[in-house]
Parts: sequence; structure tokens; C-alpha cells
Amino acid sequence: MMSKTIAVIAAMAVAATANPTIGYAGYFYTNCTVPSIDAANAYAGSCVNVEDFPIKSFTAYVESGSCADGTSAVFNTYTAAGCGDSDLSETVSVTTEKQCFEADATLYSIMAECV
Repeated sequence: MMSKTIAVIAAMAVAATANPTIGYAGYFYTNCTVPSIDAANAYAGSCVNVEDFPIKSFTAYVESGSCADGTSAVFNTYTAAGCGDSDLSETVSVTTEKQCFEADATLYSIMAECV
């Protein structure tokens, strides 16, 4: 019985610090003026390829999950598929509040991280 209790407590601790999922939408116009032309969810540590549309702005926010204590969520955008370090376009800090970021770029991939 004791091992089951410990397993449940451990599972709850993992769930409480689940890696963040970041919602993304790319816009053809500045100031995140609708309509968005691309949308995806970025998961911590996983590269997500997106449509290669030229955008002028994008929104990003933490949809669910959170980072461990002492770290915070960031959203990385890349100018090539595969999220290679040499293709990093921009890194922005994100919270649960949807924020608009200006970006005159064609993005090919995105990734969330806790730093």
C-alpha cells in the first residue's frame, strides 16, 4: 500500500510541473491583425515545423503546463525546418497571457523551452 501511495504522490508532482504547451498563431499583418494565416502548438523540447508563410507578427502564450521552479517558458522561432541552432530567428519569453510580437520573417519551425 505504501508503494502505491508514493507512486500517486510522484505522479501528482510530475503533473504539477508538466512542461508547457505554447499556443502560436502567425499573422500576415503587423499588430496581430486578423486573420491568422498559420497556427500550431509548440511542446517543450519538441520541434514543430510550420507552414512557410511570410508573417509580420505572431502571438504566443502558455496554453497549459508550466516550467519547474526557477525556470520560465520561452518560445523559439526558426527560419528553417528542424529547429537548428544556426536557424534561430527569435526567442521570446511567454506567459499565460496572449502576447503579440512583431516579426518580419518566414518561419519554418517553432519550439517551446524552459530556461
